[in-house]
Amino acid sequence: HEAAHLLGARRVLLVLGDEVAGSLLPRGENAKDLLRAVTPWLDEARRTRGAKLRHGPEGAARVHQRSCLVAPMISQRELVGLLYADVEGTHGRFEDADSRLLELFAAQAAIALANVRALQGPAAALAMINSIQQGISGSLDFQGIVDLVCDKLREVFSADVVAIALYDRARDVLSY
Repeated sequence: HEAAHLLGARRVLLVLGDEVAGSLLPRGENAKDLLRAVTPWLDEARRTRGAKLRHGPEGAARVHQRSCLVAPMISQRELVGLLYADVEGTHGRFEDADSRLLELFAAQAAIALANVRALQGPAAALAMINSIQQGISGSLDFQGIVDLVCDKLREVFSADVVAIALYDRARDVLSY
């Protein structure tokens, strides 16, 4: 919404990975269809890591062209997403200044998104610890607690195998 407001854009896509994470489109339009149409431009932005302004179709009068902008969202040299915006010539036209504005907005959005992702890691860890604590405080026996911890670790790390070893210091014995 902010990108649409800043630029006067009629269509905006927020793309994370290969998926539309957010969109603002005229009624009756589909974000997945637009994503398919602009994927080559998004792929170019992924490669070049630079914003790009396009007007088309070539040769058409300005009023019949669509202005399209793509800006990569980069935080600490990591591409975290892409912003796409466009406007029909009957509603306006993007210029180089709009490209720079979207590029700045994309940089700020990338930092905000990276910060949110960084906070989700500790939240997920706390959720895992909380579920283990609930199992421990329940009626689980020792083997049940070990199984619960293994299941949670397998889930979090997408692991095929998880092993827990117990070390008996007095006897110098390691058991699994």
